[in-house]
Amino acid sequence: MEVQIKARGLPAAKNLRNHASRRVRSALSRFGHVVQSVTVRLSDINGPRGGADKLCRIVIQMKNRSLVMEELGDDMRRVIDRLTERVQYNVARQMDKLARVNRQMLMIAEPELVPIKA
Repeated sequence: MEVQIKARGLPAAKNLRNHASRRVRSALSRFGHVVQSVTVRLSDINGPRGGADKLCRIVIQMKNRSLVMEELGDDMRRVIDRLTERVQYNVARQMDKLARVNRQMLMIAEPELVPIKA
């Protein structure tokens, strides 16, 4: 799984990149077989004026789909933490949906497994 972290307009960007990398890898480690790449963008929308303007956007490229999620807040570390929790939950949901569809397709493709009464 390839992880890219891009930070713009943030003090202590190196520390934030390290934090984001650790959290993303931890959240998505069990989905490594499906997740191909992750791009994380960290930015301060209003610059030094302050407020709830820290934006984190995560784009996840999986084998068969993409997932884009954003979180906004006043503390970038908390924003990253909340978003990685949401990402982990949503990727798990996507995997469950995929497994359900695969099971249904398997049942449709193999109707001869149903016993026929003579």
